[in-house]
Amino acid sequence: MKADSLLQLVAHGQSYWLDNLTRHKIANGEIERRAREEGLRGITSNPAIFYKAISGSRDYDDEIRDAFAAGRTAAEVHEAVMVNDVRDACDVLRPVYDESGGVDGYVSLEVSPHLAHDTQASIEEARRLHAAVERPNLFIKIPGTLAGLPAVEQCLFEGININITLLFSVPRYEAVAEAWLRALERRLEAGKPVAGVASVASFFLSRIDILADGLLAHRFGTAHEAQARQLLGKVAIANAKLAYQRFKRMVAGERWQKLEAAGAQAQRLLWASTSTKNPDYRDVMYVEPLIGPHTVNTLPDDTIAAFADHGLVAATLEDGVDAARQTMEALAALGIDFAQLATQLENEGVQKFIEPYDALTKLIQEKGRRLQRREGAETLPEAARLLRRQVLRMTTAAGSGHPTSCLSCAEIVAALFFHEMRWDPADPQARNVDRFVLSKGHAAPILWAALAAAGAIEEDPMSLRRIDSTLEGHPTPNNPWIKVATGSLGQGLAAANGMALANRLDGIDARVFCLLGDGECSEGSVWEAAQFASLNQLANLVAIVDVNGLGQSGPAPYGHDTAVLARRFESFGWRAIEIDGHDLDAVLDALERAREGGPTAILARTVKGRGVSFLEGAGGWHGKPVERERLQQALDEVGEVRAQPRVEPRRTGAFEAAIAGTPGSIDVNYASGAEVATREAYGHALAKLGALNPDIVALDGDVKNSTRSEFFAEAFPERFFECWIAEQNMVGAALGLAACGKIPFASTFACFLSRAYDFIRMAGHSRPRHLVFCGSHAGVSIGEDGPSQMGLEDLAMFRALGHSTVLYPCDAVSAERLTEQAMRSEGIVYLRTSRGKTPVIYGNDETFPVGGSKVLRASGDDQCTVVAAGVTVHEALAAHDTLKQQGIHVRVIDAYSVRPLDVATLVQAAGETRGLVVVEDHWADGGLGDAVARARDWLVPLRFLAVGSEPRSGTPHALLERHGISRHAIVRQVLALVNHPDAGRLRA
Repeated sequence: MKADSLLQLVAHGQSYWLDNLTRHKIANGEIERRAREEGLRGITSNPAIFYKAISGSRDYDDEIRDAFAAGRTAAEVHEAVMVNDVRDACDVLRPVYDESGGVDGYVSLEVSPHLAHDTQASIEEARRLHAAVERPNLFIKIPGTLAGLPAVEQCLFEGININITLLFSVPRYEAVAEAWLRALERRLEAGKPVAGVASVASFFLSRIDILADGLLAHRFGTAHEAQARQLLGKVAIANAKLAYQRFKRMVAGERWQKLEAAGAQAQRLLWASTSTKNPDYRDVMYVEPLIGPHTVNTLPDDTIAAFADHGLVAATLEDGVDAARQTMEALAALGIDFAQLATQLENEGVQKFIEPYDALTKLIQEKGRRLQRREGAETLPEAARLLRRQVLRMTTAAGSGHPTSCLSCAEIVAALFFHEMRWDPADPQARNVDRFVLSKGHAAPILWAALAAAGAIEEDPMSLRRIDSTLEGHPTPNNPWIKVATGSLGQGLAAANGMALANRLDGIDARVFCLLGDGECSEGSVWEAAQFASLNQLANLVAIVDVNGLGQSGPAPYGHDTAVLARRFESFGWRAIEIDGHDLDAVLDALERAREGGPTAILARTVKGRGVSFLEGAGGWHGKPVERERLQQALDEVGEVRAQPRVEPRRTGAFEAAIAGTPGSIDVNYASGAEVATREAYGHALAKLGALNPDIVALDGDVKNSTRSEFFAEAFPERFFECWIAEQNMVGAALGLAACGKIPFASTFACFLSRAYDFIRMAGHSRPRHLVFCGSHAGVSIGEDGPSQMGLEDLAMFRALGHSTVLYPCDAVSAERLTEQAMRSEGIVYLRTSRGKTPVIYGNDETFPVGGSKVLRASGDDQCTVVAAGVTVHEALAAHDTLKQQGIHVRVIDAYSVRPLDVATLVQAAGETRGLVVVEDHWADGGLGDAVARARDWLVPLRFLAVGSEPRSGTPHALLERHGISRHAIVRQVLALVNHPDAGRLRA
């Protein structure tokens, strides 16, 4: 910055003051340097400036924290902060005050703008602030309102220096000057000295042009447009020049000369609001035309820099006075009443002072609370260091793992586990605590390290990835702290959704934190979950994305550009906060802001491999531990841990879990032979069960009027969650609900569950106590909708899970009873329902134990056994009747429990008949036929009827025929089996 122009202002009789007081400028010597080198003569302050300084720095944190700890109110802290800065600034500028003989070196501090229309309160506050600062070079700012004028006079009479603000018109300035004169005259009459009493009258500039230009623009398009355009940007300067003429007349008068002779100094005019708001105007337009003696110009930093760079210095204040009068006359000729304009600006000005004043008090209140809550955070850097060291040691000892992905999130994990989260390291089963979901599951070592450091686990962290350890390469519920298995990326946020829903249902005011990687944000499931969280207003959900910029094989799609992810989350209705993920203060601030409601996404820019020079930002290290010979170098770079972190057990409030178990049973009432779709019966049963058990919840993928989960939604809307066409999130959210003790029923078309199979697979590894899926519209029997809507893989999908139950009802009674069994069965249960109506064949009191089957037709003359489930049961019964007419008896078994299978009944049937025919509306691989085939080595022929070719649209009847699973196909298969040349010796 060039100082010549600024120094020349002083030579022309004008002082420039800085319109920006911050503690940082005081502490770093900037104010002192500017006063010494650049001619700075004073400083003004206001709540807006303090707000910016306090919100944008941590310079005030210690003072605010200590003041709140001492029991002071936000208003008291607000005042104390300002008083302390003003006092320190007064001390810095005291040399200017002394060498100028009390003309300059002032710092301004304003009374509360709420007192702008209260004379006595303004006087009392001015006295108090004056005494609190206790510096001769202090100005108390009082607005020049009608109520402010007598307060100004009384304070000046008492010897308090006053900066009169919010002046917009010459008449109001004249009233201010009159109050100044009267105050000094009263002092003389009272025998008090007038020397050393200072005052400035602050004329506001840019605000005048903003309003005047707007009013002039109303004349555009009229006959007066040319005149109006000529006045744009000229009114404020003209008004100021005329005010200065009034100042000159005042100081030339006899009253002032008498006071001056007694030692009084002039009340200078001060130009305020001098930054140019209109970019079309010159950036120094409120400086260059107003240079003259006995004036002050308060300038913000940008305007000071601009004037120092290209400002022109000349005695300009008395140039163009006639033109100024003509400007004001022309304004009036256009119908613009300047007196009215000034009144409006004064009223608006008071409000514009009130808003930042109140905002500052609120900011201090919030910051004080945050800082008090942040007690103990001083050990977090050590916690992050400890986590990094432990991760390096663990992964090197294991010879595998993902240390670099852990190192990037060390500050985040430290802040969560050792400060922000309310949890109890002694109770992994607690519900009334904050939860953590590690979606980027490959960073498991840092989770184990945090749990070990907190005393939550006793296992040796060095047992990472050993077969006898629960500290696995990716988190699984083998460790009691893990509620959902993660590691297949893109799944954690959906599970966190479910946990947040469970908290809401149980009235638990806890937060759910989900740590994701930037790479996994390429998964569409993340954005399914983001949409769901926003639509369901999951305010206590916090997603933290570790944006370390590197994937496994190369850079992440957007590197460290957190703005891309921020915009995406915001587009789904989230609040997004972008931070430096290695700045613990920024991390803590973001976590504190997340308490205000959400859902909130924190996008943390980090460096993969942070803390180790040869790992930081380096490619080729994903999934690789540091070699043993380089481990010590890495540990040395991370540094020694000087303080051990600790966790104080905290809960979010009282919580009493519901009593396990569901009393009673549902009533089933169907007429024999009535045509009812099993999907319909499922919906009725679900609603009945909802009345029995408040822990039952239902989710659906925008097909509730087809799956019939709509019956539950109508009865229990608070426990029903529409997931729309986003099956991955539906499954993940259901898993999260199950992890919190709910019994979720997630329903959609059977075929659409294949979209979410990775989520279903991971749910299997999560081993939830209760999690039910219902796939409707299964098989070719749905008819005309065609193959895209036909679930033909679903039995195989669910049978392939390690611990699952697969149930397939054939009529309304079995559908309701099996839905009830699903609720009572532990683990993952799959219910397969059908679109078309089927006749009721069971009595309402029939029971359907899991692992059982029903022998529907049997005799001592049975030659063959037909094993069916769902729609094919009815085809098998029809085939039985046809064959019976031909003198051939067959046994018909409803294998409603596909997994576990009723092997004993099948073995008995095989021993009593000549062979088994399995018929199913499913692909030939992986369904009921495979289940039977795997049950044992059969000593009788085993035949399969299943869908073996590409389906197409058609009627259900035509499709069953086309794919060889109809009654006629069963008849043909049975005849082929019993008429086989070796049929006579087929009995086992």
